[in-house]
Amino acid sequence: MKGAQTFANYTKQDIREYSGNPLIEALPPILSDVTAMDLISNLPQPVDPNELNLESATRLHCIDRLKTVVQPFLLHLELEAQFSLLIRRGYVGRNPTSASTVRHLHSLSGAQRYHDAFKSTAETFTVVGLSGIGKSTALHAILSLYPQTIRHERYEGKQFVQTQITWLKLDCPRDGSLSGFCQQFFYAVGEALGDKGYHKRYRHRNINDALQQMEQVASTFYIGALLIDELQNLHLAKTGGKESMLNFFLHLVNNIGIPVVFSGTNSMISLFSEVMRTARRVCGSGTLEFKRFEKDDDEWKMLVENLWSYQWCKQATALTDEIFDTLYEHTQGVTDFLVKLLVLSQRYAIQSGLECVSAEIIEKVSNSKMQILRPALSALRSRDPERMRRFDDLLPIEEQLNDMMAFDGLCRADRLALLRSVGPRVSQAAPSPATAEKKLQAPGAVAVEESAAKALSENDNPIGALQAAGWLNNDLFEFSPMYRKE
Repeated sequence: MKGAQTFANYTKQDIREYSGNPLIEALPPILSDVTAMDLISNLPQPVDPNELNLESATRLHCIDRLKTVVQPFLLHLELEAQFSLLIRRGYVGRNPTSASTVRHLHSLSGAQRYHDAFKSTAETFTVVGLSGIGKSTALHAILSLYPQTIRHERYEGKQFVQTQITWLKLDCPRDGSLSGFCQQFFYAVGEALGDKGYHKRYRHRNINDALQQMEQVASTFYIGALLIDELQNLHLAKTGGKESMLNFFLHLVNNIGIPVVFSGTNSMISLFSEVMRTARRVCGSGTLEFKRFEKDDDEWKMLVENLWSYQWCKQATALTDEIFDTLYEHTQGVTDFLVKLLVLSQRYAIQSGLECVSAEIIEKVSNSKMQILRPALSALRSRDPERMRRFDDLLPIEEQLNDMMAFDGLCRADRLALLRSVGPRVSQAAPSPATAEKKLQAPGAVAVEESAAKALSENDNPIGALQAAGWLNNDLFEFSPMYRKE
């Protein structure tokens, strides 16, 4: 993910710890809930009646507008507030106008390595949830509120030439290797600086050299926060790999002063439970869990209503109780499943000539086009822990962690009223920079039952076995004649 670049524009701070720190004063202002909600949300304009007169093939392209919808939830506001605090607190201990910070930077390239006077103010927090629930979408929306790169020239009348990288988002390598992570880090720094050849400047003989170079780069550019996504990939690391990487992350927090945000599926929690010290640090500022919605949840109702309002079929269908129940039955409160099901249902309705979406169409599309999700949806419906254990991504967090981190000091009714005030934007004006930065929701991955997957993979004719089991359609193309079959 690449963010915006800008020149520093300093704003005086009311908080004593933040005042006189150019890295903090160059950040956007601290946002109220109302402003944060407005910037995070992305509800496209209502369907233009003229679009309904377009050819069916053209209207199919309009349906993909559903994928750009970002409906703010209470958890989005909590995540934005937490990240705002995290990045500023991390900079408190790294004020570039402070003599101790300068000495610490010089020590990183010398024999001493770490200056005794340096005291880290960085923290960590963790974002967990099952695949497709919207973690990455939420993080992208919040990161877009901050320019990724800020270039400083003068501060308080004095020369201050510095490039500040406010955040860096990396995906944990699929093999969980430190070498792969280091390589990705230098590529990401180069992208943030607008220098595609930046990674070529760093050659290292071994992993220790690479880690030392990462420390120097992270300190030189005052990286405000490091976000590590897909952390569950550490389960695939070779012996000792995951311990080395987790220790390195904590080293960045304790010795370099860089806040770290961990994000991944619920299965990543077991990584931290193995080492108590790691678990304590990872939960430093709390754990935010993205749970699937229950059918009677007010936020789920708002999301379904907002998405349902975007219909490009010639005959608009009211959101009946039957349709609402069918949507939940075939998505089980997972936001990514909901968006995909609505997109596919409208495509089917248009291409089949029916030109309206009904509960029957939703069920038919789910059973034919989303059948690969059946095992996961079945496990979610059952609420049976034994069945859910076959799907790492669906495992709930341990009760102990829930009890430890549970705290709700917010007035839910008032904040829900705040969310209801958000509606589709009817203005024809160009989108704001914050809205333009919004990213599309990435599709979630769902694991396959181990026993079934193993049997299918060992079959002499795996393709035939998949078809016989009902996992494959005869025509795999998205816009296939299959939609027109009755």
